[in-house]
Amino acid sequence: MNEKKDLANTFLETHHLLRRYNMLWYGKNFGGLDPRQGQGRILMALQRMKSATQKELGFILDIRPQSLGELLQKLENNGYIQRRRSDTDRRILIVELTAKGEIFQLRKPDYSELFIYLTAEEKRFLKSSLEKISEQLEEMMERENDEEFY
Repeated sequence: MNEKKDLANTFLETHHLLRRYNMLWYGKNFGGLDPRQGQGRILMALQRMKSATQKELGFILDIRPQSLGELLQKLENNGYIQRRRSDTDRRILIVELTAKGEIFQLRKPDYSELFIYLTAEEKRFLKSSLEKISEQLEEMMERENDEEFY
């Protein structure tokens, strides 16, 4: 295998392991709620917004009303959110985080253990390399977005 493919494979394997660890950690600590999908996405959005109407959440997260209703029901049943009727318009449901929902936002996996065997110089080099890779990925995404689709 050539060096480019080997490096790319190592990078992708590391990414895959990070995702698996993340899923394991959230599974153990929050019953599998992943902040990047489903119920976890809703909790992350509410953390930024503090409260929102059910309609606003559906629009922002691009989730159909029926699917959103099911996800919110699960979150409410597990104590992560509360829904209440608006004081001004009883048809509007306002969604807010509970104390348990706020904890979901505050607790995150600690990845610092990944770097304990690296020297200060290796950490600086890794950081610099990852920044370069991120810049390259952003450029590649811009090129992909600029290309016309037929």
